[in-house]
Amino acid sequence: MRAAIVTLCLALTVLWAPTASADEQYLALAEPAARAVAAEFGVPASVAAAQSILESGWGRSALAVDDRNYFGFKCKTSGHGPIAIGCREYPTTECDPECLPAVAIFRVYASMTDSFRDYGRHLTTSPYYADALPFAADPDAFITEVAKRYATDPEYAAKVIRLMKTYDLYRMDSPA
Repeated sequence: MRAAIVTLCLALTVLWAPTASADEQYLALAEPAARAVAAEFGVPASVAAAQSILESGWGRSALAVDDRNYFGFKCKTSGHGPIAIGCREYPTTECDPECLPAVAIFRVYASMTDSFRDYGRHLTTSPYYADALPFAADPDAFITEVAKRYATDPEYAAKVIRLMKTYDLYRMDSPA
């Protein structure tokens, strides 16, 4: 009887043992991609991870789940670019200045890594973000410069910085 109780207790411990939260699981997947972007393009890994969280809702958005698009990149009239593998239409809301329902065409990626690589390529090759590049060693200053062209939300940089601080994403900017 005692052995049965011990076995039952062990089984219950396994069943109710704490597991990593969905957010922690997302970070475990995003961190290697963010670090790879830092190594290849010089974009702070902390910024890449935080922007992906904000843009994809911790990887739960339809764009992220279905098409591995973690940054909300749209296809251009010239196509999907050198890294994405295609384009797909999604209903969205476009604001200019009034917000209205719309359909937009977003990039599709083969993997999370490809989405992050396209993000790094975009930030380092577009003249829009040239003013951010000298701040690669200062993630807060980097995102402050990027946000001036990346988003229309005046609080965008503050939101990204809050994510970096809350989840200690700055640790990603140090060697693993």
